[in-house]
Amino acid sequence: MQNIISTTEPVVQKLTHEWYGTPIAAPVEYSFTIEGEDLVFRASQAAPVTVHPDARPGEFTEELWMYDTAEFFVADAEGKQYLEFNLCPNGAWWACSFSAPRVRDASAGVPVGVRTSGEVTQGGWNCSARIPLAYLRSIDIDVDSCRLAATCILNSPNYLFCTTSDDLSGEPDFHRPHSWAHARVL
Repeated sequence: MQNIISTTEPVVQKLTHEWYGTPIAAPVEYSFTIEGEDLVFRASQAAPVTVHPDARPGEFTEELWMYDTAEFFVADAEGKQYLEFNLCPNGAWWACSFSAPRVRDASAGVPVGVRTSGEVTQGGWNCSARIPLAYLRSIDIDVDSCRLAATCILNSPNYLFCTTSDDLSGEPDFHRPHSWAHARVL
């Protein structure tokens, strides 16, 4: 599934099915935009959510994926170098650069200048993250020619894995950059 990066208003897209093809009760809506010098990711869902107990809004937090989280992966055009970005519904975040599937690029460091927000209510959640384009360029990712996958983990501890990736073979694994479509920049 091709993801859209808008240069004007957000284009809302949806994750509607989990890894094995079963529809999820409430779709996760998401968008990517370029705003000034940032790539902006937004996600929301009209459903309850379980937040990592150590997640603090706006703070870098390890292992967010162990609870409900919105995520995205952005790679260079060949799908070699990529960034994984996890965003907790309350605005906590985690990110890591990889030089190959599941091979951390220690030289990239934690992105600087990331700004996040989030809100969790009984009726659902919404969150957003701003990642500086300068950081993406520093790890050789150009959003004008990138590969992109929106993902999420829901319903913890009975996980549902959702992704826009084209390869849904085997067990859930979001680290398949060869299967992320080239983003369409509008």
